[in-house]
Amino acid sequence: MDIFVEQIVAKKKETKEKIFIIGVALLLLVLMVVSFFALGGIGLFSVALLLWVALAYGAWWLITSQNLEFEYSITNGDIDIDRIVARRKRARIVSVRGQKIEQAGKYDAAQMQNRPFDRVVMAASSLNAQGLYYFTYHSKKSGSTIVVFEPDERVKEAFYKSLPKLVQLDWDKQ
Repeated sequence: MDIFVEQIVAKKKETKEKIFIIGVALLLLVLMVVSFFALGGIGLFSVALLLWVALAYGAWWLITSQNLEFEYSITNGDIDIDRIVARRKRARIVSVRGQKIEQAGKYDAAQMQNRPFDRVVMAASSLNAQGLYYFTYHSKKSGSTIVVFEPDERVKEAFYKSLPKLVQLDWDKQ
């Protein structure tokens, strides 16, 4: 029987993203005022209007680029995680066979802090969210990798079934 489960998790905006959005909006306002006085003063209001449209589009594009989602999909033991930017661009950030996973379980930042990883993938709504889980694997391209994600019950169950038996035993001990 084929197994296919997917879930989309929206990333919450942190302070850094909020400051970026406010900065872009303020920059847009300043550039519009400056262009109005610079171009309007010499009678080029149509050029100023065209410039405003271009600036507004650029600001909209930058601001909406801060809208991130992560899509977890498990298909017959294969785990894929995609990052979706503003519902217009999708990139696969993790693709691993469940049998290659070395460790998995509930995520505890303090426990993982001292462990060396070549690549860290944070694919959750927030680092402070409840219900964070992790898994580790080794790839030729990226080396030792840890993935932190936020699965719902359906994804968690399908994920558990795709794990090697020894990893499942460790999971059960937690």
